[in-house]
Amino acid sequence: MASFGRYEILDKLGEGAMGVVYRARDSAIGRIVALKMLSAELGAEEELHQRFQREAEAIGRLNHPNVVTVYDLGHADGQLYMAMELLEGDDLRSLIDARADIPLADRVRILKQICDGLGYAHSRGVVHRDVKPANIHVSAAGKVKILDFGLARVAARETITRRGVILGTPDYMAPEQATGKPVDRRSDIFSAGAVFYEFLTYEKPFKGKTLHAVLYQIIQDEPDPLLTVNPEVPVRLAAVVHGMLRKDPDQRYASLDDVGRELAAIHDALRRSRSRSALPRPSGPPSEEARGVVRDHVGRARAHLEAGRNAEAIREAAEALANDPDSDDAAEITWRASRQMRAPRPPPAPAELRNRERVEALLARAAPGQPEGEARPALAELALIAPDDSRVADLLRARSSGPR
Repeated sequence: MASFGRYEILDKLGEGAMGVVYRARDSAIGRIVALKMLSAELGAEEELHQRFQREAEAIGRLNHPNVVTVYDLGHADGQLYMAMELLEGDDLRSLIDARADIPLADRVRILKQICDGLGYAHSRGVVHRDVKPANIHVSAAGKVKILDFGLARVAARETITRRGVILGTPDYMAPEQATGKPVDRRSDIFSAGAVFYEFLTYEKPFKGKTLHAVLYQIIQDEPDPLLTVNPEVPVRLAAVVHGMLRKDPDQRYASLDDVGRELAAIHDALRRSRSRSALPRPSGPPSEEARGVVRDHVGRARAHLEAGRNAEAIREAAEALANDPDSDDAAEITWRASRQMRAPRPPPAPAELRNRERVEALLARAAPGQPEGEARPALAELALIAPDDSRVADLLRARSSGPR
């Protein structure tokens, strides 16, 4: 097994312009991590060593539920690395590409978590500068994690001055970033707005077919009104996204905390109205009686989820969220059940398929009106290979109550 410092390399997770990410085991404590290593080309320069170290240390100081956790940073065998928590689930890019059927309230909850994570980073003086769907991870429980803080900034700034090339995807750049002007947290707000637009419509706000066309649109053109692309989005939510996409940074929201408060109110209204309205509704902390109702619904929803009854789990969780939109347990059940319903079902195994075909053939032989000498052995075999099939029980009752 290959090793890197104290880490045992298990397999490769991905590769990009900055380097490679591996699944690895920390041999000191046995923890499985995502190990990101700076590419040898970039790591060979002392200035980039220093910048990477400075950025990695800044990321390591971020401690928030919606920011990926960095466990370790340093260098080994002449290469810089960061060891981070290993995440299971989907990134926003894959959900968008799959045009995943995600209820609006669940989408707004994801957008709110993005604001929470980025807003926290801004409060600690960290500007992401590369907000895009691929850098936003949604766990199997529906929890958002923001990835790749600062790393892209270190590489991009140096690469632009050396080669005149912009690394990464330009579709989400703020106008000031696209024109080489200084960027700050308001640039992240624009980029997040572009991500929100795409997640709500499954279309990018700037659709140029070339790099220059996209950059021109970002600098000069307004995106199509969100409501014309997806009329199902509430006017209130569309207004928030367009407010994030103002060309002039001074005209955007002042902070992602402000955006988050707007989204929290929309999410609350959607949950309480069972997705019928995003208009403000009077609300307050749930009463003790309401909390009891929520617990009952969550309990039933969890039982349905564990039994594979995903639609029933979603309905029960929706009732819990209508009483308490902030119920994390109900929101997690909703996301898990929806994710299971979106997952493609594997084709039946050959043995299972043959068994199913045999059951159908025996049911035909045991059907009412068939000769007794043919039906009786067919029913006997059905009782052995399909004892839980309700059609077998119906046939048995029909024959027992029929003329002898």
